[in-house]
Amino acid sequence: MELLQLRYFRTAAMLENFTKAAEYHQIPQSAISKTVKNLERELGCELFSRNGKKIVLNDNGKMFLEKVDIALKSLDSGVEELKGHKLSVISIKVFSGIHFVSKMISEFEKEYRNIKVINYHGQGDALMNQDEDFVFFQLPIDEGSYDSRFLMKDELKIAISKSNPLSSRKKLNLEELKSEKFVSYGDGNQLRQMTEELCQEKGFKPNIIFEAASFDALRSMVEAGVGISLVPEMSWSLEKTDHVSLVPITTHPYRSLVIAWKKDKALTHEQKLFLDYVCKWFS
Repeated sequence: MELLQLRYFRTAAMLENFTKAAEYHQIPQSAISKTVKNLERELGCELFSRNGKKIVLNDNGKMFLEKVDIALKSLDSGVEELKGHKLSVISIKVFSGIHFVSKMISEFEKEYRNIKVINYHGQGDALMNQDEDFVFFQLPIDEGSYDSRFLMKDELKIAISKSNPLSSRKKLNLEELKSEKFVSYGDGNQLRQMTEELCQEKGFKPNIIFEAASFDALRSMVEAGVGISLVPEMSWSLEKTDHVSLVPITTHPYRSLVIAWKKDKALTHEQKLFLDYVCKWFS
């Protein structure tokens, strides 16, 4: 088992797409696919559920990713020490905005070769553990425990297959969606929580018939007309589709993305550099 195998696997798991993982590492897509296949052969089990170009971690993959995160964190820390701190490591956790953050990290590391950014999945009950320096999160956030900087607003709109008559509407009230089938993410996901809260404010619980494990899976279900979904406009529009309409909601709800860190934490020079870069990148 090679170190690069683990890094490629973690990036593919994070982005849920071999092509995007290849772009992140600046290598051919076939290299990522072959590396993961070899890793699965060596482990004796599959790590992803595959549907065409779309990949989703299965139970084996989720368990293995947790171990890989710990191992690579330890290895990167050791490299930093052996190099006399020539290589600085910044650890982040991403709950929201993964598509933007992944692109930003790639550009940051190209500009600052002496700083490595380790990206952990945003999952579990804890917002931040001791290992993470920053977290990308959707407001609201506990201002008594965390300092934060605002990064961007992203209006929520209704993604509807063009086969649905509602897709031709210029605006929709949420109340009109009571009888519609919804596609969303699993419990604990911030967008899922926001979807339920907005619908509950209008007096109904959304009929969520499919819980997607990834953005690509959610997008496919909406395109196929399985259900509608509340999605952030800017994030959704990063990939074009001719099969779905984004219809505004009359109340124009939006989510706010922030970067946060533990309150009163003394930031290092490298961490301040990263924080400033992030804020400028999103501005």
